[in-house]
Amino acid sequence: MRTCRILLLAAFGSAGALFGQLTQIDLRSQARDVDFSGANSTKPLQSGTGLPATCAIGAMYYRLDAPAGMNVYGCTATNSWSLEQSSMASQLGDFAVTRTSTTTLSIGANCSTTTPCQVRFGALVYSFGSGATATISAGSGSALVYVSSAGVLTVGSNLTVGCSSGCTALSGVTAFPADAIPVFTWSATTGTWDASGGADQRAFLSSKSVTAGTGITTAEISGKTQLSVDTTVIGLRVAAPATSSSVCTAGSWATDGSFFYLCTATNVWARTLLSTF
Repeated sequence: MRTCRILLLAAFGSAGALFGQLTQIDLRSQARDVDFSGANSTKPLQSGTGLPATCAIGAMYYRLDAPAGMNVYGCTATNSWSLEQSSMASQLGDFAVTRTSTTTLSIGANCSTTTPCQVRFGALVYSFGSGATATISAGSGSALVYVSSAGVLTVGSNLTVGCSSGCTALSGVTAFPADAIPVFTWSATTGTWDASGGADQRAFLSSKSVTAGTGITTAEISGKTQLSVDTTVIGLRVAAPATSSSVCTAGSWATDGSFFYLCTATNVWARTLLSTF
């Protein structure tokens, strides 16, 4: 009897060990109030370089080869990743630039006909219904991504870069043009885009400083900068005077095709006959 009992206990013990090896706990349904704050390390997201070719809606991914602050992606549609941006400037969706491979930059992947990316130059607004890609084949240095005042998405650099439809690549560009909207810069080394080479240049809040030069004055009127000619430096052209005592300001001038008139002092005109030579 004692031998049988020992054999039964051994059998149940072996079965228990076997079941213990096969059983997996489903934290989703079998755990409550899970607290991992004391763990040495937690990694809830998949990670790697590049983006997986497939994904299910709701999946998250941490991209190791993206610039800091632009690493986290969410699967917003089947097999479609979207950048979940975290830095302040990166919260702007328009014209986000990401490195999709060692030789390719994606520019404005979220621009679409239903949610166009827009750029304003004064009262003129340009809308972009699609993004573009910039592919590098040679060179070291930096590429400057911007929208020109003519409404052209541009990649300027001293690198060998080609743009897809909707984008123009310009060589010999080392700084953003004064009349352009900066978007991004991205560095490259020997024909490949640097993994952490992106720098976001977009800014929702901005201003332009206007200063007066020689012969120009400025004045702030209701939030607008008004530029005017400094009449103490530059004489204004006015209508030809009827008499030498017509109203005028010193420095003003006029012509009627026969004479050149100059106001030499307040309400004092002088004139000279025009002739060919």
